[in-house]
Amino acid sequence: MIGSHRGGLIFYILSSLFLISLPVRAQQPATLRGSMRDSATGEALAGARIEIRSLHTGAVADASGNYEIKDLPAGSIEIEVHLLGYGVEKRQITLSDGESRTLNFRLTSQSIQGKEVIVQGEKEREAERTSVSRILLSPQTIASVPAIGGESDVFRVLQLMPGVKALSEVSSGLYIRGGAPDQNLILLDHNVVYNPSHLFGFFSTFNTDAIKDVDLIKGGYPPEYGGRLTGVLNVTTREGDRNELHGKTSISLISARQTLEFPLLNGSALISGRRTYVDAFLNATNADKLLGSATPLPRYYFYDLNAKVDQDLGPVDKLSVSGYLGADHLNVPSNGVVDVTLTWGNQLASAEWIHLFSSTLFSRTFAGYSAYSSQSLGNLTSDPFEFDNGVKEYSIKEDVDWRLSDKHDVRTGASFSRYQFTFYNTLGTTNKPLSDTGGVPNYFAAYAQDEWKPTDRITTTYGLRAEWLDIASALTLDPRLTIAYQLNPLWTLKASTGTYHQFLHLVTAGEFTFFDLWIPGASPLPPSQSTQYILGLSGYPSEQYFTSCELYYKHLNNIVEYDESKFLTKDITQLFPRGTGEAYGVELMFQKRVGDLNGWIGYTLSWVSEQIPQLNNGQPFYPKYDQRHDVQLVLNYKLSDDWQIGGTWTYATGQAYTSVLGYYHIGLDETGYEGNLDIPGMAGAQRLPDYHRADASLTYSFHFFGKPAKASLDVFNLYSHRNVWFRVVDSQKQPPEVSDVLLLPIIPTIGMEVTY
Repeated sequence: MIGSHRGGLIFYILSSLFLISLPVRAQQPATLRGSMRDSATGEALAGARIEIRSLHTGAVADASGNYEIKDLPAGSIEIEVHLLGYGVEKRQITLSDGESRTLNFRLTSQSIQGKEVIVQGEKEREAERTSVSRILLSPQTIASVPAIGGESDVFRVLQLMPGVKALSEVSSGLYIRGGAPDQNLILLDHNVVYNPSHLFGFFSTFNTDAIKDVDLIKGGYPPEYGGRLTGVLNVTTREGDRNELHGKTSISLISARQTLEFPLLNGSALISGRRTYVDAFLNATNADKLLGSATPLPRYYFYDLNAKVDQDLGPVDKLSVSGYLGADHLNVPSNGVVDVTLTWGNQLASAEWIHLFSSTLFSRTFAGYSAYSSQSLGNLTSDPFEFDNGVKEYSIKEDVDWRLSDKHDVRTGASFSRYQFTFYNTLGTTNKPLSDTGGVPNYFAAYAQDEWKPTDRITTTYGLRAEWLDIASALTLDPRLTIAYQLNPLWTLKASTGTYHQFLHLVTAGEFTFFDLWIPGASPLPPSQSTQYILGLSGYPSEQYFTSCELYYKHLNNIVEYDESKFLTKDITQLFPRGTGEAYGVELMFQKRVGDLNGWIGYTLSWVSEQIPQLNNGQPFYPKYDQRHDVQLVLNYKLSDDWQIGGTWTYATGQAYTSVLGYYHIGLDETGYEGNLDIPGMAGAQRLPDYHRADASLTYSFHFFGKPAKASLDVFNLYSHRNVWFRVVDSQKQPPEVSDVLLLPIIPTIGMEVTY
């Protein structure tokens, strides 16, 4: 009896446990996925945040506007969707066991009364939490900064950020943390741009009307990028309106811009162009005759054209095709001695196909063409001359993103590029092609990286990049690591280190040149290398403010310089000597983002030095972009709903330059030349005067024949301080004469734009 009772008790307990466990095993988690788009234009809204507050979970939309939330329990839940500049979307839904539901959102743009916000919201905040040395800019931020000649410019705004320097106000080059402009990878829709400037560097090639966003990484960039020593600038062209035709017309004292966007098949198209018209004005007014000039005035203009087509090929496929065409033209008519025509520009074309294999796995297939060329034609006295140089790149890339889990986001990819370089020089009957540019080199790269979140507070991005350039016979392996630790919901501590290599180099000579001669590294010259270390702290003292502090150190090996004194040599190691360098400093930034008054102040303390055995007697020297202190102040104030004023002020200690110690007399009987040649002093041993400048703007918003419009007044160099561009010595005079070449005085400009 006891045994039977004991057996019955055991059976009862096991049966009860089995019955209790049935509902637990039967319950399956639900999944919610979908897309976020603008209700008016249909454009994907990357960075939109979906929240389920009761479950303390959510997701952020990716670059294609898609989101996914897994492991949701069955039952009724309330959903909220947020994106800065859009109204909050709320929905109440009920999920069943194991359900996989698609829920799409179409957000409506909404103005924010009483608060002028100059950031991109969740997308930027997430980047600030997990990335080092990263800056995201929106077109609204770019447009709010006072412009030169009525042209808002991406590079001008970036030069107002800590750690980003400009050599002068007539240079749009980005000197980031002690690196020359060619040490930055500049991309337009993931396609390389080799000469991103117009008007000898006065403007960048990026038309603000066509831009969706600007992403700058000043250092410590992840393995998906490569081929440069310092930083990455990725500019994205925006999608056109998927619902109806829209346009914008802008005009200023020097240029006109036109943008059109419209629905096309299963997507949209956007076309945006601009052109300066100083040459047309001179021709229309017959300025040469009016001024009584014996020699016709030079004629100059630049133009650029952006185009993009986006198509949904199906529920899991999207195709984007984009292109850019831009050029500068300068003609200096004959004065009896010189007759010169200069032309230079970029041509880009690319296609990107995004395929969604599943909610956690998608690929990007990219094919691109990028070309830069410059040409000068003319006559010098009675001798004709021609100078041509350029680079073409044909590239293909494949990237795969795989979200393994909430803790691991893996990205891997490979790319191939084929280059063609041109350098051709003709003077009279003498032809001199430069064969040392390396012929047609091939470049291969592959990478793998993982963004790992071991805890809610720690985000780690680590990976490896491999690169190979066939003519350099060099295989490089670059490990990289970034760790972000969230001290609390408001403050994040970040650190990064990595190795970076560069195979292509830009050669320039002198203070003023428009010839960007790109050359590949070739055996026996090894590729340039940098090793970076970054430590930073960033956070939000309150909802209105953001602040950051970063320290960095960068060691450089095999960096390239151009030795002008060896321009006749055929030995590439003599013409392009190599050496070492280092750059280090600290960057501080404090930004007010909300309210009628907003803006930022930035400060950089930095050192840059190089040591090239062939130069400066082998002693270390400061390059011209070494500036000890750099301060930027940017302010915008909303006077009313219609009026807004803005201003900037910059200060920097003087640039390093090489002075002239003396001269010696030389006579060359075979050419008939006789004169004085300068004796240079120690490289970078002297300093130009400190640089400072203020700009201001006034903007009025109104309606023009019922359409939204803006009129603007921009004042460049408000108090007309003539900064020194460079210093020259005329040793032909006795005694030798030292003079400063000054930069621009005050320049007021007006402009107007109409949106329809």
